[in-house]
Amino acid sequence: MAEIWDAIVVGAGPAGCAAAFDLAAAGRRVLLVDKAVFPRPKACAGGLTIKAVRALRYSIAPVVRTWQNRIVLEERAGSSVDVGRTRPVCAMTVREELDAFCLEQTRARGVEFRQVSALTAVAEEADRVVLHLAGAEPLTARFLIGADGVHSRVRALTTGARWFRTGFAVEANVPHAYAKEQFPLLFDFAAAPRGYGWLFPRDNHVNVGLYMESAAGDAAAHVNRSALLRYIELRCGEGRTITRPVGQFLGLGAARYEPAPRTRVLLAGDAAGFVDPLTGEGIYGAIRSGQAVAAAVQHGLGRVKTAGRRVEVSKPDGPSAGTAFVAASRTLRADLAVAEHAAHRFFAEPARGFRLMRLPLVPRAVLQAYAEGLSLGMLLRGVRFAAALAGRSGPAG
Repeated sequence: MAEIWDAIVVGAGPAGCAAAFDLAAAGRRVLLVDKAVFPRPKACAGGLTIKAVRALRYSIAPVVRTWQNRIVLEERAGSSVDVGRTRPVCAMTVREELDAFCLEQTRARGVEFRQVSALTAVAEEADRVVLHLAGAEPLTARFLIGADGVHSRVRALTTGARWFRTGFAVEANVPHAYAKEQFPLLFDFAAAPRGYGWLFPRDNHVNVGLYMESAAGDAAAHVNRSALLRYIELRCGEGRTITRPVGQFLGLGAARYEPAPRTRVLLAGDAAGFVDPLTGEGIYGAIRSGQAVAAAVQHGLGRVKTAGRRVEVSKPDGPSAGTAFVAASRTLRADLAVAEHAAHRFFAEPARGFRLMRLPLVPRAVLQAYAEGLSLGMLLRGVRFAAALAGRSGPAG
């Protein structure tokens, strides 16, 4: 008889580690699997907002390269909005270091980790899920969590994923003297249509990239290696040495992700589309969705206890896992719905968006929402209120 885990988590990035950590902390037997050997290269700018840092169950201070307290939003050359503050708003890391550290903390909490071959099939049964792997014995669990990224095999094998769509980004690292100075996080909204360019300084280099919130249509014409090299020349000067130029798809659309009530398969992070479409930021959504999935699996397991090959099952204490996930992720998904609306409006009319950003109190509110966790619904109401006040007192500049 096959060993039965309480949960198997596929994917050991921030979403998978967040889910596995919480389940292990609750006393569940959790197997975390990934095809990669850690540490492994990972395309990502590596910034964690303060709300993402606070969402984690442990300190990531050992892998933080720098802390940033200034963000500059640039409409065009010579026209920008500075949303700086005295306290840090973002921790800059290198993703392979961050992911390896999170995996280490998760294993220390009692999660078993295995490197596995490719996932070939998923069989969802009444009381368990069976994972079939290439050239290996199947794995069995009460619940399966797919946190295996934008190209998720779990999602492909178990859902139609009509809610899911992708954005796209390219990036590279540029050694630069000013990276050692207090240089702000820069978002350049003139660099790409329906997206932006960015410069994120770390301790000895600048991460430079281009982002578009949709990978469909003409995205490849605007966000590609050649466009990135031109942008690096524009912002950093000609003849710069660059390292690790990479492209990456980003998972979007989780605002509409509602799994079947009694499903035993749940998704988190990029696999479910929890990247913010306006900013392209995904680590916060990965952590929070992983924790929401863990809470849902806890409800679904109820008083199920497993010990090796022996399984004791009693009626779950709470709602089914799918229903519990919808409830646990409601605020997060509502924020993504607001972000989708904001992205549609902002990228269609960036000049109007920057007029709003120049209204009193709006930059501070935006920073509170994206750095500290003020709900985007509250932010939207605040921006509308500020716009109404400005309308009564005259046009914004």
